[in-house]
Amino acid sequence: MTKPEIPINLIRWNVPFADKCYPSVSLITEQGGNVVVLVIAPDGIDKYPKYIVRAERVTAVLCYQEAFAPDRGCRASTRREDRTCAYQWIDSPWLQSYRDGEEIFMWGSLLHYVILGGDSIVEFIAPGEPTIERIDSSTILETKLKV
Repeated sequence: MTKPEIPINLIRWNVPFADKCYPSVSLITEQGGNVVVLVIAPDGIDKYPKYIVRAERVTAVLCYQEAFAPDRGCRASTRREDRTCAYQWIDSPWLQSYRDGEEIFMWGSLLHYVILGGDSIVEFIAPGEPTIERIDSSTILETKLKV
């Protein structure tokens, strides 16, 4: 049995690290996953600059090991732009499902982001554009969680 081709519409996400091939990506969640923080190291984990990507009001997040991951269709859709690592998945089935709640939960216009990292692939759905901060030297990130 062959797997049917599922057309995927990925567009390049215009961020400073978009043209880096397989950057290091680390995921931090806050507020029960409602806030997602990514640490992107485009030139390797020990090199700068790095970028802090912060998204709030996140409705879904998925982080999975790149090696041997099931193909969700992204790989076939990115062959023509094999150096790009950052995308928006504009016809994502998850995005279509969550869009039914945009008005009810006052999320605003949701977008599905995909980062194809060297060790991890991270996807998340959030309203609007995340904030992006460039880090040029070693920095301590602190996260607080009230339990």
